Amino acid sequence: MSKGSQYLLNEEQLFKQLSEGDERAFESIYRYYSSRLFPFVDRMVRLPELTEEIIQDVFILLWAKREQLVDVSNKSSYIFQMASNKTLDYQRKIASNKRLLEKVTYLSTELSNETEEKVLYNDSAAVLEEAINLLPQQRKLIYHLSRVEGLSHEQIAERLDISKSTVANQMVSAMKHIRTFMEKRADLFSYAVFYFLTRK
Repeated sequence: MSKGSQYLLNEEQLFKQLSEGDERAFESIYRYYSSRLFPFVDRMVRLPELTEEIIQDVFILLWAKREQLVDVSNKSSYIFQMASNKTLDYQRKIASNKRLLEKVTYLSTELSNETEEKVLYNDSAAVLEEAINLLPQQRKLIYHLSRVEGLSHEQIAERLDISKSTVANQMVSAMKHIRTFMEKRADLFSYAVFYFLTRK
């Protein structure tokens, strides 16, 4: 930040000229006020590069609103208020971006975890299906009617014209086979999946 003049001569005249679009007047006002705004803004943001950017925005806005300066009684307070407002805008933007970043990071982590769990779930389901396919035909059918279609032992017995005890024994054998198969092929997460997929 270049050091401005210690005094701004003919300040009222310069602001009048600025309101009329005089670029030389604008440069004089910029040189004078930019060095004074720097410590004011930097105390709030504590980042020189950002301070410079805010000050640039202040003067861009000042130029854009130059025609309104004729109605401003205290030009110095007006410029410092603009700087304060711009600084607050940047702080809100940074806070908003930080919250957005935190949210995106959180969602990304959640999505990553969900994807990993989905892969594990799919792998475990595949192992379970493999175990079921190794069951004898009648035992596999009884397992399907019980765990997939949700029929009771009595309903299965009636449909297949067998005794309830036969259904119960076949289910015990099926579950024992599947559990043993999963223990050999899967990890702890798969046990949880096995419990979820096979419980009634």
